[in-house]
Amino acid sequence: MEMKGRNTVCIVLADENCDDSNIRLSHPQDVAVLCTIERYFLREYILPIGDTIEGVTGNLFDVYFTPYFLEAYRPVKKGDLFLLRSVMHSVEFKVVETDPAFYCIVAPDTVIHCEGEPVKREDEEKMDDVGYDDVGGCRKK
Repeated sequence: MEMKGRNTVCIVLADENCDDSNIRLSHPQDVAVLCTIERYFLREYILPIGDTIEGVTGNLFDVYFTPYFLEAYRPVKKGDLFLLRSVMHSVEFKVVETDPAFYCIVAPDTVIHCEGEPVKREDEEKMDDVGYDDVGGCRKK
């Protein structure tokens, strides 16, 4: 059975000094350029994964988001999970909602909302389970 497809976004910069023979991919069939990101997020909603904030105190925005996103122009997509490290503690976050597009870049003027109940890891793991759609669906005979 195939693994569920995963995708992410990244920024690729051309380097005229890089020889093409130095570019290698272990699974080139797994790489696809889907679009060129030309927009920045206006707003995004990011929540921590609940089991990674146990014992964490203070303002998550100031401690984790500000150093990570400040002047970095990071590409993200709705549903991304990422791990941020600070003060010898790692916290995992999920991009819950994005505006205006599914894929965009977090710019300095992006408003990041991080208030709300943490995401439960069990809910995330259930999304990885094999379901009816993965085996051809369920239909009447």
